[in-house]
Amino acid sequence: MAAVMNARGKDILAILLQRDDYIKVEELAGQLNISKRSIYYDIYHINDWLTFYGLPELSLVRKKGIWLNEELKAQIEEILEDSGEVDDYVYSPTERIGIIICGILYSKEPVYIEQLMTYCNVSRNTVFNDLTMVESELHNYDLRLSYEAKTGYEIAGDIVKARAVYILHFNQLQSLYEINQLSFIDKEEILHNIEILKEMEERLHTSYVAGVITSLAALLPIIKRGGSGLEIKNLKKDEIESTREYALIQEYFPGMEWVEKIYFCIHLLGSRVIVNSNDLFHERPRQEVYEVTKALVSEFEKVACVSFHDRDYLEQALFAHIGASLYRYQYGIQLGDSLGEDVIREYPDLFKITKLVSRYLEQMIGLPVPEKEIAFLALHFGAHLKLPDNQGRHLRILIVCVNGISTGNMIRREVKKLLPDCEIVAVESARKIVNAQDKCDVIISTIKMKSVVPVIRVNPILTQIDKENILNHPKIKNHVMRLDIQHLMEEIRPFIREEDQEIVRKKIEDSLFHSGNISTPTAYRKAGLLDLLKNGRIKMKNKADSWIRVLWETGEQLLRAGSIEDRYIDTIISQLQYYGPYMFITPGVILAHAKPEDGVCKLDAAMTIYKEPVTFSDFHKARVVIILAASDQESHLKILKDIAEIFSIQARLDDMVSLPDAESIMKYLESLPINED
Repeated sequence: MAAVMNARGKDILAILLQRDDYIKVEELAGQLNISKRSIYYDIYHINDWLTFYGLPELSLVRKKGIWLNEELKAQIEEILEDSGEVDDYVYSPTERIGIIICGILYSKEPVYIEQLMTYCNVSRNTVFNDLTMVESELHNYDLRLSYEAKTGYEIAGDIVKARAVYILHFNQLQSLYEINQLSFIDKEEILHNIEILKEMEERLHTSYVAGVITSLAALLPIIKRGGSGLEIKNLKKDEIESTREYALIQEYFPGMEWVEKIYFCIHLLGSRVIVNSNDLFHERPRQEVYEVTKALVSEFEKVACVSFHDRDYLEQALFAHIGASLYRYQYGIQLGDSLGEDVIREYPDLFKITKLVSRYLEQMIGLPVPEKEIAFLALHFGAHLKLPDNQGRHLRILIVCVNGISTGNMIRREVKKLLPDCEIVAVESARKIVNAQDKCDVIISTIKMKSVVPVIRVNPILTQIDKENILNHPKIKNHVMRLDIQHLMEEIRPFIREEDQEIVRKKIEDSLFHSGNISTPTAYRKAGLLDLLKNGRIKMKNKADSWIRVLWETGEQLLRAGSIEDRYIDTIISQLQYYGPYMFITPGVILAHAKPEDGVCKLDAAMTIYKEPVTFSDFHKARVVIILAASDQESHLKILKDIAEIFSIQARLDDMVSLPDAESIMKYLESLPINED
């Protein structure tokens, strides 16, 4: 019997290996977003694979689900690690699409249907069906799939975009590359290129994100081939040729076409994501980049109504990122990284706010900023939003991340939200870890690694499944349960006789430790603007004597509700008097706010519409005044996103002013297509 394991089968096993108790088929289907029928189908093939290696099959226990004991877990992990290469690997449809795209772009010769059948190990009809999906995928990048009898299949369109698509899909296929499952690749050539790139990395005194070197090594055969007709618009030739990267390319690849050297150099310049921010800050003191960075942080603070407590550190990290990214912005070079899509999916409110702020960046540099690049900026900002302090007995956690500073810091923040009583001892790369047992109790890592300390493997952008796996790891689950028990005992101790307290504690422990898995506390809908305004927080006024009076009239609603203290309004007035009317978010709309510690009691917002504009300065008049009371640096981000969407169309402001009363305004707002995430 052949050893067959497809991608989804591996996903199912990965979930089972993380669990320490039963999991129902319904839960597996929900986590993987597939049907129960598909789960049963995949279990059938997993059992074939287990039988091939002489292991017992997975069994379904009625009303409980599937469970792997520790012995079987160890055996499966050993086989997965040692076997690595599976003779009859069954590719998923997504993997086949990536293989077809990369295979066509990588090949020096025409690619015909028979070759694609060999690459994917499927029938002719399956390849034809896959080619339909390939055409649809390429269309998203303004590329097209063409076929001629004498030349075979080709991908036509902008060369830079085609190569970005190649890198994107190769990144997604890297795990297959590692186990020799990409038959169109000359692995010896790639390994040789990797050695050269690592030498260059060392000589440049920098460090690239994990996977970038392998991706560039796989792209180099296409670059070295030349003859692509590549054109780079708005090229600053002298600036590129003066870099150390270009000098090394000249040395290592003297026969490469000049335009390809430039293209390759831009990739190297734009991929230095893990470079120490202090090194770049002193090595390349580009004043204009530094000024853009400082202004960008100020704009985010203004738009997001937050204040960064470690602003200097954030500015230097952003300076390093933007200093490298500007090369990509300027020449339209894309990394082809799917990480940005994960950020947009997992942090939609943060992404939306960053996108608004990025308009300011685009105006300053005169270049459009792609959404995936905005996602990286969002990671930087999100990682530095302050969490509420929460002291307690610490579980020491070390985070290992090779996807960049911002990603590692964001994982740090998400873990701290899940486990506020833990201590994050560091965010490091795997190669820096020595004697982990002396510094931590658990490692959370984006890469597979061996350690005497328990390791929890996660994605660079934590998914809901990652969070569940973290909370339900035995080491962490025990810690969380014991903290819960400790807190519960403190609450009920006055009602229990002293001689019975240990018995009660033991009963609670027995109950909680056998009650199943811990769920993440994040599965709730965040409050939006309309949720708050429904509570009688809208007023309609004809006019006001002064802008100070306007703020008190609007704030009065929040004061009555106990959401703010008087000093919150006083602080807003003082800030506007000192800094000027910087809180206007669009002509006619001011979003007034101060810090949570300036008198916020709970999250809330109020809005007043004035028939006659209220003068704040010679150039700033408000018809809509919103006061936002943010209780922390995150819970209000959806409210800000709603405000941005409502007032993104100027005509809506005119519509609201024309309405007769607050009730009509509320109905109007409810009729608007505000996106729900």
